Order: sequence, then C-alpha cells, then structure tokens
Amino acid sequence: MNIIHLGGENTVTGSCHLLQANGLNIMVDCGLAQGNDSILPMESWPVLPSEVDYLFLTHAHIDHIGRVPELIEKGFSGEIITSHPTKAILAPMLEDAMGFTD
Repeated sequence: MNIIHLGGENTVTGSCHLLQANGLNIMVDCGLAQGNDSILPMESWPVLPSEVDYLFLTHAHIDHIGRVPELIEKGFSGEIITSHPTKAILAPMLEDAMGFTD
C-alpha cells in the first residue's frame, strides 16, 4: 500500500490524496487550494486522471471537491464514492464556486 499526498499535506486547503493498494488507484478528495496554498498540477501526478479507479469525497467543501471538474475533463471516468448528503450538494457547491447562475 502506498499513500501519496497530491495536495493538503502541508497546507490547509487543496485536500487530495492518492491511495494505491492491490493494483487500485483510489483518490481521497480532489480540492482546490485557496489563498497562498500551492497545488500540484495534474500533469505532475504519478498517475493520469484516467488511471484513477475511485474518487472518495469526504465532504463537499470546495477545498475537497473543487478540482473534480478538472479531474473529469482530464480523463477520470471511475466511480465517485460519497455520502448521500455530500452527493446532494456537490453540484450546487461546484456551480456556486465556478460562478454559474441560472
């Protein structure tokens, strides 16, 4: 088993961690960094977004979900695992953060 911190290891925001176990790539959160916190570009990750099998979202704060659209745009097509309440507010949180309005 291997855990690689792709964001949020030494910062407050940008939570993004990769768990590699039994041939699976499981990402825990994929958040935006805020303020002066830095973020590792996806091109620098040890795996391509298309190689991530599962994305586990702990909760719907932007610093935990904010890069999900980028992850999908760059090839992630695995399963997203989260709680029902997080799933219910995921899209509204992302829409609000991106400035989309009806």
